[in-house]
Amino acid sequence: MTAMVQDDMPSRPEVTGWEAWLRDNRQYWMLLVLGALGLTLGRVCLMWWQAPTDWQSDAAELRQAFWIGTRFDLKNLAILLGAPVLLLGMAVCMLPVRIQRVWNGVVQGWMWLAMLLVNLLMVVNYYYFQFYQGPINGLVFGFAEDDTGAVLKTLWSDFPVIRLLLVVILLTVVQVRLSRWWALSRSVSRVAAWKIVLTVLCSMVLTVGLARGSLGKFPLRTMHMAVSSDTFTNNLVPSGVLALLQAWKERQVYDLGDDPAAGLRQYGFGSIDEVYQVLARQSALTAGEGGNMAGGAVTGTAQAVSAEAVLWRDLPQQPALLQVRKPHVVVAVMESWGRHMQTFDDPDGNDLLGDLRPWINSGRLDYFGKALSYQHGTHPSLEGLLLDTPITPLTQSRYGYHAYSTAVALPYRQAGYRTVFLTAGPSSWRRLDVALRQQGFDEVLGESAIRERFPEATTNTWGLDDEWMFRYGRELLAQADAQGQPVMLVMLSVTNHPPYRIPEHYKAGRLDTGRLGAALATDADTGRSILETYQYSSDALGEFLDGLEGDGLLEHTLFAATGDHNTRTIFAYPDSRQLFYKYGVPIVMRIPEAYRLGGTAHTSEWVSHQDIFPTLWAHSLSGVRVPRIGRDIYADSTDPAAVSFISEDGQGGMGILISAQGAVTGFVRPTYYEWDATGQLKPTTQPSPELVLLWQRERAGLALRDWRIRSEALQ
Repeated sequence: MTAMVQDDMPSRPEVTGWEAWLRDNRQYWMLLVLGALGLTLGRVCLMWWQAPTDWQSDAAELRQAFWIGTRFDLKNLAILLGAPVLLLGMAVCMLPVRIQRVWNGVVQGWMWLAMLLVNLLMVVNYYYFQFYQGPINGLVFGFAEDDTGAVLKTLWSDFPVIRLLLVVILLTVVQVRLSRWWALSRSVSRVAAWKIVLTVLCSMVLTVGLARGSLGKFPLRTMHMAVSSDTFTNNLVPSGVLALLQAWKERQVYDLGDDPAAGLRQYGFGSIDEVYQVLARQSALTAGEGGNMAGGAVTGTAQAVSAEAVLWRDLPQQPALLQVRKPHVVVAVMESWGRHMQTFDDPDGNDLLGDLRPWINSGRLDYFGKALSYQHGTHPSLEGLLLDTPITPLTQSRYGYHAYSTAVALPYRQAGYRTVFLTAGPSSWRRLDVALRQQGFDEVLGESAIRERFPEATTNTWGLDDEWMFRYGRELLAQADAQGQPVMLVMLSVTNHPPYRIPEHYKAGRLDTGRLGAALATDADTGRSILETYQYSSDALGEFLDGLEGDGLLEHTLFAATGDHNTRTIFAYPDSRQLFYKYGVPIVMRIPEAYRLGGTAHTSEWVSHQDIFPTLWAHSLSGVRVPRIGRDIYADSTDPAAVSFISEDGQGGMGILISAQGAVTGFVRPTYYEWDATGQLKPTTQPSPELVLLWQRERAGLALRDWRIRSEALQ
């Protein structure tokens, strides 16, 4: 009776040897089934509650997604559970009884731990999907690399952590206890030897087959995860375990090894000379000639191309710039400042711009609405903006101690500028205080410096509220201006980030989540808080510009602002029809007349993060050598395109481009899109020749970037 109270299972005498193995084997198979059912339930929940409102599923593709997903689930469970229970368990059968008893406890403990991990990752994947519009990816490692305390605080604030943990524990208890009951419900004593041999052989064959994902010639591979042209359907395939494994494998790629050409082969090039020739044919880059590497080629022909011409651009001497004072250069990188949100802006009922509105409406800022971010996370986009690197995280590893020739701050430092990076968060975030000093920044300042100047500054989870960063930046510029010192200032805001909250003293203007209609992908309260922080950050940016104008600085200041990535949580994107919103950010710029050099803002063209600093260089520096990246978006160009380093579906490799000819995702295995009559993108297997040429150009440009960064990192 006591034993039954202590263990709610059928009472059985102790078994050892092969009888114990048969019992554990029986539990293993039941746990495999229950684990797969649990993950299927998680997939159903993901489909039911996270599917975009306008998602239309194809029944055959949906069945295939669940089938392939279940095969991957069984594969991972067979590896997690099968190796210790079957393989090691058979070896233990030959050992003394005392060791077998210990092993029995180890096996039971491992089953509990493994299922707890599987179920926890299932729940994590669900909420990760809610935030990032996709399964777990490389950004998840920001939990350790980011401000971990702030991340934990955000999770505690935004999610029902205790309830979720209880659900995970309850599900695990049901699965393990039920499988244990099943194992003990049938006697395994006095089993004939031939039955043991048959059971061992069958279990081994089936487990190996499940671990391969197939009993046929070819195993189940990552490429089988693409079951549809619909992104959401494909995203239903990976469980939390599989998604985390894929993210870890992607992360391991950034152990760069010792071969600078490794990335070239990934993009289909045998050598860097092949890349040079593609860029020469499309960009007319001969030694000593101008032109653009990407994002708008200069027409012409080229028969010989040098590495110098491909890697560097020599800015011409500009007499007009020599006749005026060196301008200040300011770039504001705004947290989660997505382009899609601004389509719902209405000054009368849903004011998302605040004091920034007069600057845009009056034309005092040039507004580039067709723009893409470098990456889909703050730190990856920041590394792209400041280093033009597709390899990320770069500066957080041992490679962060190298100085890279693509660092955008270096031309300004060489031209006598004071180069400053300012963030409203900690300057030590992601090692910025160490890494950016290697990349041409004289100073890296954060919340500590701002708080020293403004002790009354209000705070949020990630640092100080944006207005205090802008106040500090304004004073820094005014002081430097009084000393005749030109400044290149990059600022990174933090307020428009979960947990979404505005300072108590800030009174939000008119906002209405109802204006978003069916596009709203979260509850009204969360949507309202996102609208508030979006408005607050935009308003603080507008006040910053008002202050610069009042200080008399704006007429000799080049200004640009953009989002680090789109606005998350509030929208959902079921497929690639709205790539331009899914990864879209606004870019606003102001080039005073004295520095325009006759240029005109091409606001109707497709642009991206890669074009910001090339534009600023062209209108502030004279006779200086700069890295050949992007283009001047105030100058004429041929075939302009917005280019991003993002991997859209994990299957085609990195790279997205959008242009008037259509779009391409995955520069390794491209998927082409054309524009339909409604202005949406739709997949096509017959892309125009112009779009294919654009893909070839940008694929070569991405391969060149990869090779350049690897070569310098491995020196």
